[in-house]
Amino acid sequence: MAEDDLDVGEEGGKKGGKKKLIIIIAVLLLVLGGGGAAAFFLLGGEEETAESAEEGGDAGEEVVTTGPAIYLELDPAFVIDFVVANKQRYLQLNLTVKSRDQAQIDAIKIHMPLIRNSLVLLFANQSFDDLQTLEGKMALKTASIESINNILTQETGAGGMEDVLFTNFVMQ
Repeated sequence: MAEDDLDVGEEGGKKGGKKKLIIIIAVLLLVLGGGGAAAFFLLGGEEETAESAEEGGDAGEEVVTTGPAIYLELDPAFVIDFVVANKQRYLQLNLTVKSRDQAQIDAIKIHMPLIRNSLVLLFANQSFDDLQTLEGKMALKTASIESINNILTQETGAGGMEDVLFTNFVMQ
């Protein structure tokens, strides 16, 4: 009789155990499927954005990358002369560029003569009086970023400079 009671309990336990196992497996599949779908949408969207920026990027479009910032100082300093009210004036400017893409930093090193030429022409084309204002300096900074990214886009197919930092800006 003890065996009969044991058999009945085992049959009930098997039925209840199978149901619990099916429910646990179903919940587990839902959680894993939801996590996989979320990862696909979140990570898949970033790859598309980076690929589309690299493939069809405009001159003003920036390549979005992640990682630590990498800085490259453009040596020697830029020295530009101006004639203002029949007086000789000078601008001395030290620049550092910022990117998060080591390949673009390497491209700047390779194309440094072309970039320096473009920046010298840009700086020489500025108004000395405008450069004395904060707005003029910010406009020069924006134009410098665009100039460098234009050259990088022409030479490598992608921009990538996030920022240009004026580490020294002397006008006399």
